[in-house]
Amino acid sequence: MFRFRLAVVIAVSFGFVLFLGFILHWGSNRVELYFQRSQTAYETFDHYEQLSQEAYRHFKQRMDRLITENPVAETGVQLSKQHLYEAMDELRNTAINTQDAGDSTEDWRDNRAELERVARFTAFLEASEYRFDEVERLHQQGKRDMAVLALSKFSKEEIDGKFQPLIDAAIDAEREKARQAKEELEGLLAQSRWLAILASLIAALFSLASGVLLFRGVRKPIEALMNGTDEIASGNLIHRIALDTRDEFAYLAAHFNEMAQKLELQQEKLREGRAVLEKKVAERTFELHQLNEELKRMDIERCEFLADISHELRTPITVIRGEAEVTLREDELDAEAYRDALQRIAELSMQLGKYVNDLLFLARAETANMQFEWDRMDLAELVAGTVEDFQVMAQENSISVSLNAPAEPVWVLCDKQRLRQMLFILGDNACRYSNPGGHIAVDLSTDGGEACLSVSDQGIGIPAQDLERIFDRNFRSKNAQHLRDDGTGLGLPMAKSIMKAHGGRITVTSTENSGSKFTVTLPLISAEQDNAI
Repeated sequence: MFRFRLAVVIAVSFGFVLFLGFILHWGSNRVELYFQRSQTAYETFDHYEQLSQEAYRHFKQRMDRLITENPVAETGVQLSKQHLYEAMDELRNTAINTQDAGDSTEDWRDNRAELERVARFTAFLEASEYRFDEVERLHQQGKRDMAVLALSKFSKEEIDGKFQPLIDAAIDAEREKARQAKEELEGLLAQSRWLAILASLIAALFSLASGVLLFRGVRKPIEALMNGTDEIASGNLIHRIALDTRDEFAYLAAHFNEMAQKLELQQEKLREGRAVLEKKVAERTFELHQLNEELKRMDIERCEFLADISHELRTPITVIRGEAEVTLREDELDAEAYRDALQRIAELSMQLGKYVNDLLFLARAETANMQFEWDRMDLAELVAGTVEDFQVMAQENSISVSLNAPAEPVWVLCDKQRLRQMLFILGDNACRYSNPGGHIAVDLSTDGGEACLSVSDQGIGIPAQDLERIFDRNFRSKNAQHLRDDGTGLGLPMAKSIMKAHGGRITVTSTENSGSKFTVTLPLISAEQDNAI
């Protein structure tokens, strides 16, 4: 019963909606048509205005060139002619497009008249070009008076007598079109407004009457349903809705009661499942946190390992390349010189292999402890061989390297490759941050039970506020970053670790923009150590 009444109301309301939609559609189409006519009229009006301006500008250019006899004015004439014909093309295209879009006899008639006006303008402009050319020929033949007379006659009869009336008539016609379109649009809007008002009043009266009738039949069932749903929504799932009718509302109330019963059972199951889920989520969250921390640690170790590889392999490779390039540039070398060069390259290659093994060890191990092979050796001999490698690196920037060392051996207990690695770090930094043409001084001496080695340069120096942090991992002073962007800040911390493992120490003194001096001290071999070896 209720569904039938509701269907009737919906059908009638839908009819009103369709009627209003038809009115709106018809009115919008007519409004669009009249608006398009108005816009076309104004657009064509603007084109005529532009055509008039370009035409008078071109006529003035042609006249000025005849009067002033200035050859330079030819460019202005051609440019104004180009603009004139562009304006004519725009006007013609507008007329053609408007004719294609016209859907009524009146539109077709107006567009045809527009095309005829455009054709008359085109014919006039072509004729005017011919008249101007005739005047120019008279002027070129020396008939200046005749040319002036012809130009004056053309200006008065053709431009003032024909062209201007054509322009005025075209503009007046477009104004009349715009006025008619405006009047038709206003009339259509008034008609549509009254139709919409009438249909709206009828629909409102019908809606009011049908709404009152429907409300009387549904008020009591709806109130019961609303009260029941409020109880169920507030959590009272034991509440049941009671309706004694036999319509759709009673059917809905029965389903609500069934739903409340099922919700009561589902709620209990959800409470149990939520407790289990929360426990599992907590466990998985903890596991994910641990995995995330492990990934972060592995990523940090990977970055540090790559930085170590970059730093450790750069200096030996540079020296090997320098040794090879110097040897290849020499035209005549004896076998001994080649042997010395190859010997240094072989030693550096062995050192590179040891670096790679150490770095792979660091990548796989949990700690970063390096392995050392201790042996008794002459520090003076090691420093002398390393200084030769410094000279190879310093040649690129014309930097001189000097060595001041005692003639007698300086015996120390060390790992030869690690000590050479530390010397390479100091030498590489001195070469990289020295000014071109500077000097690097390497001094070796003994003081009591220690060997003292210093590397001095005339480079950019280290700011005073950075001296305490220069041996920190990944730290580089600002002037070093500005000069070279390829450093990693790993060399000096690694050199400090090597010296610490040897029982020695490394210190630095520096003045910004003047240079730096790194001093390394190593314990000499004692008598007990010498006997043990």
